[in-house]
Amino acid sequence: MISKALVSLAAGSALASILLSSAMATPVTLADVEGRKICWSTGNISSFIAGGKYSSPVIGDGTWSMTAHGVELHTPALSAILDIDKLPDGTFKSKLENATGKYCE
Repeated sequence: MISKALVSLAAGSALASILLSSAMATPVTLADVEGRKICWSTGNISSFIAGGKYSSPVIGDGTWSMTAHGVELHTPALSAILDIDKLPDGTFKSKLENATGKYCE
């Protein structure tokens, strides 16, 4: 009986942690991305080069800028707003990328 209660408590804590992390996500800022690379769980790498240059092995080279709605990208393959949220643990998530990410090492 105690082991069932502990399993339920652990599962509940894990679920609460996941929901809380998503709820506490904030849109990235210029300081979060400028001069940085984000490695996405899909294998893509977003390079936000200082001065507004952008590079990705998936969508090519182009430009980026910050807007009120996210990171605006322009490459030969895509012009879009990249919605990147930063999670409390320092990782990222994006609906457009359909992935999670972290700074590349």
